[in-house]
Amino acid sequence: SHLKIKNFIDEFKDNYRIVCYDQRGHAASDHPMKHMNVQRLGQDMHDIIEYLDLKDVIVIGHSMGAATIFSYVNQFGCGKLKKIVAVDMSPYMRNTVWDGGIAQGKWTDEDFLSDLDRTFNDIGEANWHIVKNMMNPKLKDTPAAMEPAMITMCGEGSDTYTMASMWYSLFRTDQREAISKITVPFMYVMPQTPLYSMTTVNFIKEHVKSDFVLAKDFPDTTHTILMEKP
Repeated sequence: SHLKIKNFIDEFKDNYRIVCYDQRGHAASDHPMKHMNVQRLGQDMHDIIEYLDLKDVIVIGHSMGAATIFSYVNQFGCGKLKKIVAVDMSPYMRNTVWDGGIAQGKWTDEDFLSDLDRTFNDIGEANWHIVKNMMNPKLKDTPAAMEPAMITMCGEGSDTYTMASMWYSLFRTDQREAISKITVPFMYVMPQTPLYSMTTVNFIKEHVKSDFVLAKDFPDTTHTILMEKP
């Protein structure tokens, strides 16, 4: 999975020590059948920081990676952190009680359940549906003849249980309280066509306890911004 963001890592590796890991259920990490939730992702991050004895860490999280940071801060605070960068992610993905959730507030609970149905039916089709309808709308114009290849590609390396369990946990976990525990400088990176709206950005800006910066000058980018403009 690191190959997808290799160019991004290359930008920093000469001046920083880079620690990049596969989250549980992904790529070379174990694919366990328990503890597959956002709370545990935060604990995993804590375990890595403790095991490597890291201090003054600049943590960069994209999408579920940012949710992992929110989970970590909620449980362990910011004592080991120096700065936080979150890329296009909300502390709460559901849109039932606010419009700061996924798909710029437009994705309903019924949409979410349909996503789960697709995941259990065909992980490739499910990932392709989510990618082209939410993450990178430019792909909606993909010719019909190319779609089978895209579905196959979206299914490669994907684990149905990981996708379903994490998708469920992300929708169930409200981490808005965690934002008030952020006591280090915070940057929010927003693509030109984001998955989350200014409602999310403004909520974070209003609740962090340190400096807040919004970086959004990235033309022609979507939720897959780290690959588009590393």
